[in-house]
Amino acid sequence: MLYNQSAGYGAGFIAMVSSIIPTFGRIFVVMNSSNTDNENYQRAQELMKTDPKGRIRFYTTLAAAYAQVQTNNNDVILLDADSSHSGAMLTVAKNRVHFIGMDGGGRINSQGAKISTPATSVAASVAVIKNTGTRNTYRNIKFIQNGTNAAQVECFHDTGEGTYVKNCSFHHNSLLTTAARSSLKFAGDTCHYEKCQIGNSTVLTNVDNVAPLLIKGPARYSYFIDCEIISYSQKTTASCIDADEADGIIGWIKFNGCSLMSANKGNGATAAGAMAEAVTSVVTSGFLCFDSRCNAFTVTRFGEADASILSAAIEPKANGTGGIAIVSA
Repeated sequence: MLYNQSAGYGAGFIAMVSSIIPTFGRIFVVMNSSNTDNENYQRAQELMKTDPKGRIRFYTTLAAAYAQVQTNNNDVILLDADSSHSGAMLTVAKNRVHFIGMDGGGRINSQGAKISTPATSVAASVAVIKNTGTRNTYRNIKFIQNGTNAAQVECFHDTGEGTYVKNCSFHHNSLLTTAARSSLKFAGDTCHYEKCQIGNSTVLTNVDNVAPLLIKGPARYSYFIDCEIISYSQKTTASCIDADEADGIIGWIKFNGCSLMSANKGNGATAAGAMAEAVTSVVTSGFLCFDSRCNAFTVTRFGEADASILSAAIEPKANGTGGIAIVSA
C-alpha cells in the first residue's frame, strides 16, 4: 500500500478528496473564522491537527494555507462552502496544487465555495487568482473580482501548463464603465476547462471590446468542454470570446459543446446591446476551433469572418465563414 501523507486524519476528508483527485499529498482545510460556532468548523479543527512534522493543517485564510503547501507534492487545499474567502490576489506559482470547494460539486454556477477580492482599490490585485504553475487543479469554486482599481481588470488569469478546472465560475463584477476587463484571461498551455461558467448575466458593462473570455499570447493546445460563456454588455463590439493578439494562439484552442450567450435583459430590466459577433479574433498564428455542438444565442452571427475561427457547424467548413447564430429579435 502506498503511504498517504494525510494518514491519521479524518476518514471523511480523505474519502472525499480521493474520490475527486487520486493524491498522496497532504490535505489542508480552510474555513472562515466567522463560522467558529458551526459544528463542521469545530469538527474539522479537531481532525486537522498539527502533523508529526509540525505543520498546521487547519487555516482560516487561503493565503496562509497556500504558503504551507509544497510544490510538486500534490497537496490539496479544501475550502469550506459557508462564506466567501476574500483577500488580495493569490499567485499560484507552485506546481501540482489542488484547490477543491467543499459544496458537493457538480455545479456550473453558484458554487458554495467562493474566492474573491474585496470591493476596494488595490492595483496589485489584478486578478483573484493568477495561476502560473504546472498541473494545478481548481474544482467547485466561484471566483469573483470586486476590485475597483483600474488595474483590477481580470478575475482569473491562467498562464500555467496543464491547468485542470472543472465546475467553477468566473465573475468580474466591477469596472463596468471605465475599463475593458475579462472574467478569464487565458494564456495557458495544454489546459482543460470543463463545465464552467465564464462571465455572467447580472452585471451590465458599457465598455467597447469587452469579452468574458480573453485569449492572450500565446495560449496553446487547450480544451473548453461544455462551458457557458456569457456576456452582458450595452456595446455591439462586445463579444463572448476575443483573441486580440496576432500571435495569441499557438496551434489551436478547441471548444466542445460550448454555449455562447449575449444576455438580453440579464438583470430582468436593462437590455443588452445587439452583439455583432460572439467570437472575435485577429490571430494569424493558430485557430479557434468549435465543434458542431457549439451555439451562440442573441447575437447577429457566431463569429466574425476571420481565418482563425473554424466551426464544424456550418457548410462549407472553410476558414473565415462564421458559424451558427440565433439572431436577436
